[in-house]
Amino acid sequence: MGFASGSVSFRRFAVVGQSKEMPKIASQEMLDLLAANALKPGEFGGGEEEEYGWSGGRHIFDGQFSFDHNVFNDALCFALKIDTNRVPGDLRKAYEIMEEEAVAKANPSGFASKAQKKAVKELVAEKMEEEMKSGKYRRSKLLQILWDVPERIVYCTAAGPSMEKLLEIFERTFGLELEPLSAGSLALKILEEKKKRREYEDFKPTRFAIGPDGESQHPEYPWVLKGPEPKDFLGNEFLVWLWHEADARTSVVTTEGTGDVTIFFDRALDLDCAYAQTGKDTIRGDGPSRTPEARDALRVGKVPRKAGLLLHASAQQYDLTLAAESLGVGSAKLPEVEDAESPRALFEERITLLRDFTKTIDALYGAFLKVRASSGWEGQTGVIRRWISQTTIKPVAQVA
Repeated sequence: MGFASGSVSFRRFAVVGQSKEMPKIASQEMLDLLAANALKPGEFGGGEEEEYGWSGGRHIFDGQFSFDHNVFNDALCFALKIDTNRVPGDLRKAYEIMEEEAVAKANPSGFASKAQKKAVKELVAEKMEEEMKSGKYRRSKLLQILWDVPERIVYCTAAGPSMEKLLEIFERTFGLELEPLSAGSLALKILEEKKKRREYEDFKPTRFAIGPDGESQHPEYPWVLKGPEPKDFLGNEFLVWLWHEADARTSVVTTEGTGDVTIFFDRALDLDCAYAQTGKDTIRGDGPSRTPEARDALRVGKVPRKAGLLLHASAQQYDLTLAAESLGVGSAKLPEVEDAESPRALFEERITLLRDFTKTIDALYGAFLKVRASSGWEGQTGVIRRWISQTTIKPVAQVA
């Protein structure tokens, strides 16, 4: 399974439903519901182009669901299987051309008639349907899922159409909804617990650089405007804040619950212009946030959209890539587990480490939101602006 070994990638989803319907531990009933909605091998037969259902998760033919195979450390581990059955467009076109050429040879004009072309399309369609039924073009994909039942959190990499399928089948199977925990939705969850919903609702994008229309213009965050959560720009601001903490201050953030967390930007930094003016920058290498290119990008209105991070917290080190808007985690290296007595014990320990890791991310984000929702945020942004503008450079308006 994808969470059992190696690096892990995921975004998180909150499990939402009535309290009385919310499972507290993994149960046989949940395994039976997965089995009832599994996509079984060989199900294609009607020429369907796409089907999806649950899988045991160990491989594409795994249709078993049991405590031994799927329940570890109060978490349910399985997969979403998506099968596609599509004939390549180039192949279909080739068949049509060859069939048309064959019938055209018998015509004095050397061209296929309109009726013949129609007949050829019908013939090729029948041929393609037979080949699809045979499974010749069938392709299977597994999206690994870890459902932390007590914490009401699902971990999965699903995005776009795959995420739509995950949300649909999860609700159909369990009668529960999945809510993507993006920067905006997680901020609401954290601040509601602090009784600061009004502050959340009043959040507007922070200006870190001079915009095309001057200092009064706030960033547009065009990628957020196109997305489902209007407050996801908080994720970009979070990475700017972390950047300042890491490079201009002590690199240590004091958090609630997790204590001190030491931050380093490492390996990768992707930036985009919050004013939709100066394009994107991709920086790779050691200490990317300290390069002249990165600082120049900040000064012309760009903000981080993804960053490689090293975090030290509670005597553990985490190496990861963090996406700003979705708070999705890529290629996270969890601490090594030593002296595990069995593969099960190893997996269960990794689930504990994963929980600790996500608590560290949330604690950092909570520390940012505490400042962001306070009266001291304007003073903090003034400090960040001065840090950004330490070297003279043309503002966004002049660069554009």
